[in-house]
Amino acid sequence: MNPLGIFSIIVAIVVGFFGLSATDFGTFGGGGPIATGPGSYGVRNPQPVSRGGSYFAPSPQESVTPVALKPGESPYKGKVRISTVERFGDRPEQEYVIIRYSGGFFGSSQDQPIRMSGWRIGSDRASEVIPQAFEIPEIDAVERDIILPPGGELIVVTGTPTYQRNFRENTCVGYFNESHAFTPFLSSSCADQPEDRGDLLRRGFSGACIDAIRDIPECRQNRKPLFAGIIGQDCADYIAKNFSYVACVRDFRDSRDFLKNTWRVSLKRSQKLFDPRHDRAILRDRQGLLVDEFEY
Repeated sequence: MNPLGIFSIIVAIVVGFFGLSATDFGTFGGGGPIATGPGSYGVRNPQPVSRGGSYFAPSPQESVTPVALKPGESPYKGKVRISTVERFGDRPEQEYVIIRYSGGFFGSSQDQPIRMSGWRIGSDRASEVIPQAFEIPEIDAVERDIILPPGGELIVVTGTPTYQRNFRENTCVGYFNESHAFTPFLSSSCADQPEDRGDLLRRGFSGACIDAIRDIPECRQNRKPLFAGIIGQDCADYIAKNFSYVACVRDFRDSRDFLKNTWRVSLKRSQKLFDPRHDRAILRDRQGLLVDEFEY
């Protein structure tokens, strides 16, 4: 076949291909989802749009249907969950529940903080009200309602721990480990790390002073005797002023990451809430509607 004939055939194929309408070519056409069968209401997946926007844009007919709630269910169901029930141990202060606010689909920016104080946590036999807490423990004078943001968590201890205040964690509360035991474990990392050697030298501190500062454990007050005649009075004053929970809060409370999104409260019960073998943990909102259940 001569070159002219081959060219004519190619032109005919191309014209025929692009002459197909969008509705004739099922892969690129379609004004909406593809049904799973004749007369079916089931949608297999949203289909791309061939005109008027990005190829990967959702179909104009596509809509998101909210999950219907059953009678007695809270609008927070599916967003706030009981993630852990630690029921082993003989004493109620060893028993705790962790509640997490995961937010909506992929942590939507539309999710709003939730007021958790006034909700109830318990079993089929007994329940307790989630209390208020101190925003900055040992600094604030009064407790406030717990406002849990998306991604936040609330630790609820059944009994009475050695540190009895309810509080929001911050980057300085590791100091509390010095005189109290926490269940679950409380981080021993604090914001007030000692200045590096160069900064201490620029302050004019002696080598003995720098060694004394760097020997202080993280999140701990100095417990060793300070001999001002050896390390210098300025050094002794510096240590006394800067290594404590109050000093840490003073220096870092305005930092962007000072407050954490974890709260700890205790119900101060003399008996445990949950059966150690099998039980159902139940979380209800302020209206008494069911938020979540955790069975084990």
